[in-house]
Amino acid sequence: MNRAQRAVQTTDGNWKFKEESSYGWILVGISFLSMAFWMGIRSSFSVFYATLLDEFQWSRASTAFVQSITFVMYMVSVPFIGGAIDRFGPRFVILPGIILLAIGLMLSSTVKSLFEFYLYYGIIVGIGTACVSIVPYSAILAHWFEKRRGLASGIASSGMGFGTFSLLIISEALISTHGWREAFFVLGLLALILLFPTNGFLLKHKPENRASSPRSPKEQDSAKDSCEKTKLKKVLLSNQFLMCVAFGSLVLLSVHVILVHSVRIFMDQGISLNQASSALAIVGVVSSLFRVLWGWLSDWKGRKVSYTMGASFLILSGVSLFLTQPEREWLIYIFVFSFSAGWGVTAPSFMAILADLFKGERFGAIYGFFEAAIYGLSVLGVWAVGLIYDLKGTYWPNTFIVISGSVIASILIIWLIRNPYDGSVKIP
Repeated sequence: MNRAQRAVQTTDGNWKFKEESSYGWILVGISFLSMAFWMGIRSSFSVFYATLLDEFQWSRASTAFVQSITFVMYMVSVPFIGGAIDRFGPRFVILPGIILLAIGLMLSSTVKSLFEFYLYYGIIVGIGTACVSIVPYSAILAHWFEKRRGLASGIASSGMGFGTFSLLIISEALISTHGWREAFFVLGLLALILLFPTNGFLLKHKPENRASSPRSPKEQDSAKDSCEKTKLKKVLLSNQFLMCVAFGSLVLLSVHVILVHSVRIFMDQGISLNQASSALAIVGVVSSLFRVLWGWLSDWKGRKVSYTMGASFLILSGVSLFLTQPEREWLIYIFVFSFSAGWGVTAPSFMAILADLFKGERFGAIYGFFEAAIYGLSVLGVWAVGLIYDLKGTYWPNTFIVISGSVIASILIIWLIRNPYDGSVKIP
């Protein structure tokens, strides 16, 4: 019996195989590597941020705004990225994005003004990283996994933590020994050398014959056209999608505030740049393990249970961040563990829950719109936290209120989402 004969129709009219293809795990590996660069570049900004503040004496709000621009570029780009992958396949989007990412990083090494930094890093790198982000690979993996979707999502997204560790260590070492300009250039070169060949030769959008069905080609085309006209709008306006956006926006706000400002907060409290950047780098490794754990647990106990357990640790990370002092350096370990656990639950939860609810021919576009929407609060929050510091001369207590309040609200909202694939929910 061939693969096409093993295809069965799902409740949403799409076709899947009874057996998950082993090639899907190769794609998990590619997703791991690419998302490592996506989040590694984003996380390493905190080290460049601290260094550029000292060299150029820019204000914290105006410098942090560079990261806000990358978020805006991400928000603008990912709906088109997801839709283009649905229509043309992943190589059409990802390979040009890798080239753009490399060029943007190399140009960032020549920065002499804020305007140039906004253009090269904020806009060009912002668009380039979007092309190797969670969006394109979620659109791919959704077609290859169902029973082990949480685990596959957890392993793929654990690359985010690995990249955070690797690129933070590399960036800090390069900045310390050669300077921040050389560090930017080397990061761009690494992105081109490692990402372009793997994505160029190994990517596959869907299993072969995935779309095979007893319907005629004409019937399939008609059904597809009808779906494209109605389903996307219906999904984007549904209560389920809007609640997903709400819980995702709130938890990402807390994560991005910590990622962008934690190194400087530690330094303001007497912790060295090396200690602070090393702590955030270790978060990368530990959070990778948690992404796999939470992904596996979500398959077993349900998405809501695993998310609630993981997100709660973000509040503890905020507490330990602000209590750390040179005489209480042991609190850095609490920060590393708790932020790793909290950050680690986000990506696998997003990937699995959205695929549970909306997987189909337009899933790339749907997930793109989701990612675009959930970054709105982060754009404002990352900038606002820097502005509050400029006005008040301290991060406390406003930053902690933002971190803890957004996490609590996100946990409350996720329990309102009805997910028939979630073991924690019984749908009549």
